[in-house]
Amino acid sequence: MMEQTYTAKQVAEIVGASRVTILRRAKKENWTFVIKNGKGGPQNEYPLASLPADIQEAIINKEGARPELLPVLAPTAAAKAVEVLRQEGSPAPAPMELPTLTQALTEKRPSWTPETAISEQDLQNERVRNILAILREAETVPRIWTKGKRKWIEAVAFKHGVTWQAIYRWMKKYDQRGIAGICHRKSSKDQPRKWSPEAVDFWISLCAKREHRAMKRRDLYDILVVEATRRGWRIGGYESANWWFEKRWNPLMEAMQKGGLRALDNVLPPVLRDYSDLAPFEIIVGDQHRFDRWVVDEETGEVYRPEGYLWQDLRTRVIYGAAVDRRYDAWLIGLALRIGVACYGAFTSVYTDNGKPECSKFLTGILANLRSLGMEWERTSEVMMDVLDLDGEDIAPNIILPGTHRKAVVKNAKAKMIEKSFDNLETIMASRLALPGHTKRLTDDIHAQDIDHQEAQALAKAGKLLTAREFALALYKACDHYNRKKTHRGVLREWSWKPRPKEATPYDCLKACYEEGWRPRMISAEAADLIFLARGSRTVHMGRIAFDNDFYEHDALLELHKEKVDLRYNPMTMDELHVFRGGRYLCTAVPVERSSMKDMDLAARKIAEKRERRKRFAEEFKRISSLAPDFREYSKVPEMERAVAIIGEDRKRRAIEQKEFHRPLSQEELDRAVERMEQGVPLPAKASKPLPGRPTYFLDDFSRFEWIMNFLQAGGTLAEEDEAFRTRYMAGLTEGQRDYWDSYVSYGG
Repeated sequence: MMEQTYTAKQVAEIVGASRVTILRRAKKENWTFVIKNGKGGPQNEYPLASLPADIQEAIINKEGARPELLPVLAPTAAAKAVEVLRQEGSPAPAPMELPTLTQALTEKRPSWTPETAISEQDLQNERVRNILAILREAETVPRIWTKGKRKWIEAVAFKHGVTWQAIYRWMKKYDQRGIAGICHRKSSKDQPRKWSPEAVDFWISLCAKREHRAMKRRDLYDILVVEATRRGWRIGGYESANWWFEKRWNPLMEAMQKGGLRALDNVLPPVLRDYSDLAPFEIIVGDQHRFDRWVVDEETGEVYRPEGYLWQDLRTRVIYGAAVDRRYDAWLIGLALRIGVACYGAFTSVYTDNGKPECSKFLTGILANLRSLGMEWERTSEVMMDVLDLDGEDIAPNIILPGTHRKAVVKNAKAKMIEKSFDNLETIMASRLALPGHTKRLTDDIHAQDIDHQEAQALAKAGKLLTAREFALALYKACDHYNRKKTHRGVLREWSWKPRPKEATPYDCLKACYEEGWRPRMISAEAADLIFLARGSRTVHMGRIAFDNDFYEHDALLELHKEKVDLRYNPMTMDELHVFRGGRYLCTAVPVERSSMKDMDLAARKIAEKRERRKRFAEEFKRISSLAPDFREYSKVPEMERAVAIIGEDRKRRAIEQKEFHRPLSQEELDRAVERMEQGVPLPAKASKPLPGRPTYFLDDFSRFEWIMNFLQAGGTLAEEDEAFRTRYMAGLTEGQRDYWDSYVSYGG
């Protein structure tokens, strides 16, 4: 049944008042209305359920009562309707539909808001209980009462010693806000009474200013006292100032003051994501890790902690690829990707940290080549995540808007799901595989650190530590155990198939996706070599390529003397070089043998919400901290005076140094000097220079000639071969050039 509505004109005719009076009352009491098209255009019409009880009674008296209207009428109007129905002889249904437990369980409850929220203290307040009793009595008009509701409310007000206007005012507040509307709230709550409001704002700004973060609050209070005296503000003591600061301050402002926007991100609610709408290996996240194990290098015997790089799939949580070495670099990242591609097929998108290896040209080239094989990168909204204490199996990776690949802006290590996977792998290697050589943790007790360190030293001395090869094999065993047997809460939470198991592993999720129709996209071994092998470039010299302290050769290189070529190679084996010329494959050079030796809209909205939070707190911090000036004491010496002082000091130093040199000579000193000159005392011997070493080879003839002249100028004696070369080279010069080089040898350049 369509809801019955009335215009202001119709209500005025029913109650016997003017239309303007009804409009004023509707505006004052905030009647609910709907806009409908009338003869004169849009007009407000008021539903029967939203009209006051006295108007509902007037409508019943005017138009009669219908049983279907009883549920929407006020209690007094419903009682009136029941009485009218009885007088008319119609069966009077219950004034309201009897509730059921099922309805109460499934009924949507109104959400709490700051305007309607109450506390247990409000329910126990004597004033609130008295007002509720008065309102209940005012709404319950006896059937025998014949003087109208207004007279009844006046009688109730007289009985309880209040005014009838107060009862109407309470009714209005109760209808709008419930019990919260009749609770007493001080208008001066959270406002200073003995402090000047300006003084409180200035004090908060003084403490919040980032430039003052290292200053003691007591010293800042002394500044406040001086400023309050100058401006005539009323302030309290130091304890009162601290109370107001703690009341107005919060951890978000603290983070913004000390760490800026990045620290503010770490305390704001993170954006969590659900990965059930992704396909397997559509998005993989990677990170490096330094393992808590000591291993031994087979070749050098050196003991070190290995570093690895792992890739993990967001949809299935499968460890996609892993590689380990002495330290991680761009090649290790590519090797881990190559292992994943060979095992599970091609991926679609990657997320990495913004580190130097992750941003290298090598990794960028890998992604560019993968794009050429049909693995496009979709545009994904930014999902910022800096959290402190959330479960690593339930949170999202840190990413920003795309470049060639997405790079996470991360300072907190727990902000990526793969960080928790590192901890699980460490546990598997220590517990399941029982590997020795655990490193000490600086966060452990000092005695536990000593035990771990001493044990590692004893194992290394006894030769019981794992070699690098053994550790790499153990890492892959741990990854297999994680994929096949480690139950994962995140996988179970996103399980979308029936029946739902009690627990699920990453491989269980991958199998379910496969049964649903997903298939891996494999690439050829040649394409994998071309994409993931390390890259370099060298110049061919005499049919050979000098690379990594070795020489590589092939017949196809003989005609490429002094030409630059591109290389692809495996840094771990270095058994061959794939040579490319002009982007095309040329040959494979080998070492020289030596005879003697989804719902993107949701993601965008979440990002917008978080950015709005960050923007709001940043603006609030800027507003608060801008009220107070910077009270630090800076140097007041003008820049010109500093420059003059520096110049004067330099002149004084040089004068002291040259004082002895410019001192006038006495007559005796002059006589002795003349006597030495007459006796023909020889001049001081010319200081000899060290002879320049002879290079192993010269780039050209001029380089050899230049070395010869420097050698002669330093006082050296040439060998016969070099002297003959000098004579031949000088013969080819002009007369002016020969004079220049002769003077160069005699007097220097």
